[in-house]
Amino acid sequence: MSTQTDFIARIAPYAVTEQRRTGVLASITIAQGALESGWGQSAPGNNLFGIKGTGQELTTQEYINGSFVTVKDGFRVYDSWEGSCIDHSDFLAVNPRYAKAGFFSRCAELDYAGAAKALQTAGYATDPSYASKLIGIIETYGLSDYDRQAAVQEGETDVLKVEHDWQWKQLGDALDGLYRLGLISDYTWAEKAYNRKLTVSELAWLNMIVQARQAGVGV
Repeated sequence: MSTQTDFIARIAPYAVTEQRRTGVLASITIAQGALESGWGQSAPGNNLFGIKGTGQELTTQEYINGSFVTVKDGFRVYDSWEGSCIDHSDFLAVNPRYAKAGFFSRCAELDYAGAAKALQTAGYATDPSYASKLIGIIETYGLSDYDRQAAVQEGETDVLKVEHDWQWKQLGDALDGLYRLGLISDYTWAEKAYNRKLTVSELAWLNMIVQARQAGVGV
């Protein structure tokens, strides 16, 4: 296998897990790791994403005043690539500038191009071509497939744990009644219950919507 294929095979399980945990698209995690570490060939201290901090001092290239210059800086150190992936997700989640730039809203829509542009807007890297390079990697290697894989897995594991058929029917009947009362606007929800496919998160969302409409809130 090529260096690129080896890298993707190794990091993809971590990226999928992180998408399910934090919402950071797997394709973005893989592409950033590939770009920042040269497909895993340059990751001192298992730092795949070039996250700065303490633990080691390295030289790096940064785009300053219209040109790339070599600088020395401190970078974080990890026990493994998995640890680096986890910290990468946490880093994006705890720094509000990424959410403000729309990164997580784009991830929620499985929009890897929008997410890549949001990273650049938020200043993840100084390279003015950073977003286009990420998008190029994702599209060349079909990495968005991992985004869809993570989303499907999340839906499957989130399905309501209802043991008996009569309980699913009762839930379907309840949603059918709410639909007829106008408290939910899409009969698909009742159909999902009858077909044993309704998820915990969907039911929680429906409950919130019904409560709001019963209270007169126009949602």
